[in-house]
Amino acid sequence: INPEVGIITSISFDHTEVLGNSLAEITAEKAGIIKPGSIVVTSPQPDEAAQVIEESCLSAGAQLVRVGSDVTWRSLGSDLSQQRFCVAGRLDNYELSIPLLGQHQLANAATAVAALEVLAEKGFNISRDSITNGLAQVSWPGRLQILSRQPFIVVDGAHNPDAARRLRESVEQYFDFDRAILVIGASDDKDIAGIATQLVPLFNKVIVTRSHHPRVMAPATIIAEFAKHSVEAQ
Repeated sequence: INPEVGIITSISFDHTEVLGNSLAEITAEKAGIIKPGSIVVTSPQPDEAAQVIEESCLSAGAQLVRVGSDVTWRSLGSDLSQQRFCVAGRLDNYELSIPLLGQHQLANAATAVAALEVLAEKGFNISRDSITNGLAQVSWPGRLQILSRQPFIVVDGAHNPDAARRLRESVEQYFDFDRAILVIGASDDKDIAGIATQLVPLFNKVIVTRSHHPRVMAPATIIAEFAKHSVEAQ
């Protein structure tokens, strides 16, 4: 496969049993999409991951577009229905909105814009209006999705400590509350200790559930992790 553009989004610890136990090992696996002479767009990365990506691109003779330096973004404000922001791309500047919450989604959107600009350079018919309208209409269920406002019920698929940290930061940014209840389940290969550490500052009570998937984590395991932080869990 010779891709028109390769995209590497933010890398964190996940699927370590397959990808490796360090960010460098995980990134090396992800860098398998970097092909000789290709163009690669990367989201902002931890230094350890960024170094592996840069070295892989250099070795493959691939052009690297770095979101955060070659392409940048700036928030213009937000409410519970959307975020407004601007992106300074390599080809143009854009004022945009997305119906997704969380600062990390702005980085994701800027990464998408960077990739679309690469395709436009290659002759694909991608207009400014297409980029603007596409991002304004994006739908990503289960990502800080508000199901109800009275009371607030929010669902998110955070499944590793980094995603849990982003969830916590977003909840703290967007919602004012005196009491919050977490309903959580997990697969048995997830770092529930790391996830719990990130989420305990938010919640007064935890209700543990489970799916019917064969890889489900036993509720008792999750309860035990939250109990270590003196959070009521059942």
